[in-house]
Amino acid sequence: MTNPLGIVGAGIGGLTLACALEQQNIPFTLYEQAESFEALGYGIQVSPNVVRVLAALGLTEKLEAIAHRCYGFELRSFTSDQTLIKWQLPKNQLYYQCRRADLHQLLFDGLRDKSKLNFATRLTGYSQTTDKVALKFEHAPKVEVAGLVGADGVGSPTRRQLMLDSQQTKPSYAGYAAFRAILPWRSPYEELAGRATVWLGKNHHVVAYPNGNLNHGEQWLNLVLVVKESQWQEEGWTIEVDKSQVAAEFQNQSRLLNQILKDMIASPEPCYKWGLFTRPALPFWSQNKVTLLGDAAHPMVPFQAQGAAMSIEDAYVLAQCLQRHQTTEGAFQQYENLRYQRATRMQITSRKNADIFHASGLKAIARDFVFKIVDAIAPNLMNLKSAWIYDYDVTKL
Repeated sequence: MTNPLGIVGAGIGGLTLACALEQQNIPFTLYEQAESFEALGYGIQVSPNVVRVLAALGLTEKLEAIAHRCYGFELRSFTSDQTLIKWQLPKNQLYYQCRRADLHQLLFDGLRDKSKLNFATRLTGYSQTTDKVALKFEHAPKVEVAGLVGADGVGSPTRRQLMLDSQQTKPSYAGYAAFRAILPWRSPYEELAGRATVWLGKNHHVVAYPNGNLNHGEQWLNLVLVVKESQWQEEGWTIEVDKSQVAAEFQNQSRLLNQILKDMIASPEPCYKWGLFTRPALPFWSQNKVTLLGDAAHPMVPFQAQGAAMSIEDAYVLAQCLQRHQTTEGAFQQYENLRYQRATRMQITSRKNADIFHASGLKAIARDFVFKIVDAIAPNLMNLKSAWIYDYDVTKL
């Protein structure tokens, strides 16, 4: 490449790509619309398919310093608090839970040459020729790059131009709103250590898991409360809300969960609400010297906890394709060929989980019955169900 590759968006996907390209000695420049770097987010689950990528980037030790090891999962009834099913992950699978902001910071720190990251550069458009892409910014000079990677999120300006701002390719509200909070770790939460716990109920579900390293450093409980909500009228992606109203909405029969809700009200940490957005699979991600990555390509509801994971996988695969191909176009096309089917399947699976989690009536009775039978006979069958997700290794493609 005579010009560097241009990456738009310094979120988890964009920074992972930057670290992977730096490892391969591929020139790039990363553009971020924010004025400065700010690590964002409350909780994130770092599943085995992601841990393998971070290991390949030499970040395992740093991950272990900020994360809590997850050994399994438990699904409970929102109305009765009975355990529906509990299972352990295979011993050879490393699964972690940490603050999303800490993972974001880890990736930022992993980028050795910070001069490649340009802030206050908001992309307004681009134009392609046979040998380069010209990027236009709101308050910065035009620049030329060898290719453009839009890692610029659900509202991606890159996607809008690539898809000619088609109404069919715009993200749409998925019918669910989520509340997220983080609480200082307390002894009553000990029964939640070492796993992710999910309470399932009619039009509601709650996810709770530890954040941070419980042996040293800051320790937190991450809480996500999801409710079926027909409309999303508020402006912006996140809104601070009255915690007492959230607690009232999610009152239930669980002694522990009700205690967590009381602690949330008392905590000085805010609680935020955000709308969940999705979109049918795009017809393509790449066009000549422009491609999309992460939520810009395949936004998904968080009911498989794989949104950020898909961005990280995308980034590693794209870096490998750029290393192998002499042309940007060839690399982008191979990247799309390798990633499209898996990311699309994950979008579909996440949407299906929304229906399972929020089932009511006979569907909920059937769901709970099946989970209890599997729990009694062979709970580890759940590992077979998720093997296509967690056993996948992009470092060996």
